[in-house]
Amino acid sequence: MPSEILVRPVTEADLVGVRTLFYRCYGKDYPYKEFYDDEWLKRSIYQDSYLFLLAELNGKVVGTASVYFEVGAYADLVGEFGRLAVDPDYRGRGVGTALMKARLAFAEKRLHFGLSECRTAHPFAQRISEKFGLRPVGFLPQKVLLDQRESLVMMAKLFGPARQLRANNPRVIPEVYLLGQLALENLGLESDLIAVEDVDGYPIGTGFEVEELTEDVLPHLLRIERGRLSRRHVFGNLQLSYGLFLLEARNSRYLVAREGGKIVGAIGFTLDYIGRSIKVIELIDLRDDVAGFLLKELDRWAREVYKAEYLEITVSAYWPDIQRTLSNLGFVPVAYCPSFVFHEVERLDTIKMAKLYVPLDIDNVALTDASRAVFELVRAGFEEKRLGIIVNETTRHMAIFQNLEEGELAKIAGLCQVTAFRKGETILRAGDEGEVFYMVMEGKIDIYAADGETIIGRVHEGDFLGEIALVAERPFTATAVAATNVKLIALKHQDFMNLIHKHPRIGMQVMRNIAISLGEKLRTIDEKFSKQNNKKRPN
Repeated sequence: MPSEILVRPVTEADLVGVRTLFYRCYGKDYPYKEFYDDEWLKRSIYQDSYLFLLAELNGKVVGTASVYFEVGAYADLVGEFGRLAVDPDYRGRGVGTALMKARLAFAEKRLHFGLSECRTAHPFAQRISEKFGLRPVGFLPQKVLLDQRESLVMMAKLFGPARQLRANNPRVIPEVYLLGQLALENLGLESDLIAVEDVDGYPIGTGFEVEELTEDVLPHLLRIERGRLSRRHVFGNLQLSYGLFLLEARNSRYLVAREGGKIVGAIGFTLDYIGRSIKVIELIDLRDDVAGFLLKELDRWAREVYKAEYLEITVSAYWPDIQRTLSNLGFVPVAYCPSFVFHEVERLDTIKMAKLYVPLDIDNVALTDASRAVFELVRAGFEEKRLGIIVNETTRHMAIFQNLEEGELAKIAGLCQVTAFRKGETILRAGDEGEVFYMVMEGKIDIYAADGETIIGRVHEGDFLGEIALVAERPFTATAVAATNVKLIALKHQDFMNLIHKHPRIGMQVMRNIAISLGEKLRTIDEKFSKQNNKKRPN
């Protein structure tokens, strides 16, 4: 008769066996060395925010599992099913199943929301999570650094009254909508999402000074309650009110914004130096432009100061302004968590958004069928964002789009498509109806007069052509031919007209810029023909 697997809490007497198990599962080169440290393991046993279980067979430690309760605020009743490690010699014998049963039995009594971030080097964790009712709600690309950056599938399950307490009708930007629908469906909830298209996001304030948090600043920030309490648009597991000692112990930092010497806001985040990742925990602000500035400033610090490779933030699914702000800054929705946090008398859905500072590399991931559906949505989001960033950066430096705000540029970039022409191909022809405006990303283009023979100019990377097509479907007055292989950004007339119908300020500014541009082009052509005529005159 096979021996029975015993699952129980870890005690100090088990530390040697647990450490040996970790060595067998993760190897000596595992970057998170605390797993092999007796003091760290001992603290894990006695922390009330951590449930540490082991599986024992014939007196030997053959597996461990944990539940971590500080994923969110204490009142959120959220727990993360942490690493499930099974001795390689005992896999396939029901050890993982026994540990999962024990964790879920505990979760039923204590949690409203349980989650598991499953590795994608193999599908084992995904399969066992699905077996016990967890379902995929997100895909976190290249979130952790082991031998190399590895992606995780976020799985979730609702417990107790989480469904009944969920707030209705989240308001999300279109980029979130499909992922949110799928997550709700996976957790057995009806989709009641409202897609909000016409939202600009927070303005990006200027004129602020930024500094890292010091002890003397703490009282001033604690008095700013609007950003921290009445407007819960960012969620994390730590808050400024916990005190500097605990924040520093958790590798947390705050960037503080001042205006004229007065403190107007701060953004808090935790640093994982080993994993080269940052997770936002809190956003405190007096005004929207302060919030926009702090989000953009953290993006810069993450890239330039901390050399991070992954930045993550969890935001409200009922606050499309911050969703749009982050999207404008290059963040992509990677997970949708229904009924994730508790606020006042109800539970709120949240959106996890992430930004990568390394090339996207997620081709070789091992996924279950259910996980793959979420993966495809997130991958499409990153591919679209990559293209959008290129387009956004190109339009930002175009004279025709000068003096437009960040959100306005993002709206234009969202309408654009990238196209390519080979050397010698005609891009637009004199007399054809002007329906498309082009911006040059790469290559050179010769501009011919209406006769098709006389070259009257050449445009390069950063230039544009066919600008009259933006405001009027008039025939082109010149022919454009690719002088080299070229890559262009195309913006259709009708798409642009639909945009300025909703946002007249964009149209007024672009038309003003077009008038200036056409005036400069006409002056250049006049000067060129004037010089040619002067050369033809007899002495």
